Amino acid sequence: MEFAVILLIVFAFVLTKNVFEQRARIRERNLQLLETALQNPAIDRATLESLTQQLTGRRAPRDGTTPWMAFVLSVGWIALFVGIGVAVVGGVFNDDDATMGGVVASVAGFGLVTWPFALRELEARRQPQ
Repeated sequence: MEFAVILLIVFAFVLTKNVFEQRARIRERNLQLLETALQNPAIDRATLESLTQQLTGRRAPRDGTTPWMAFVLSVGWIALFVGIGVAVVGGVFNDDDATMGGVVASVAGFGLVTWPFALRELEARRQPQ
């Protein structure tokens, strides 16, 4: 039984090592392709962004969209709908505390949902176009 456990651990290690090495080779190949493309003097910004997105699979954040703002937006949506649900349940069972808690959570959630959009709009108005 111990031999099977040791063999399983060794197999898992070799498999993990091969996966990491393959990813490193792919990253290195993509970097070489990007370097080759950058050596072309006729490349424009849109082509560079397209190449980067194709090689890395990631898109550059635009208009102030960051993972942090996406997190705030998702927490706001959750708070908004949970608050509405709690307010409805409080209204059904005539529980004033639950109703008020739901209303407060809904208002806070609505604020969190609109915050990233308001910041993006303020940033767009601040920058000269």
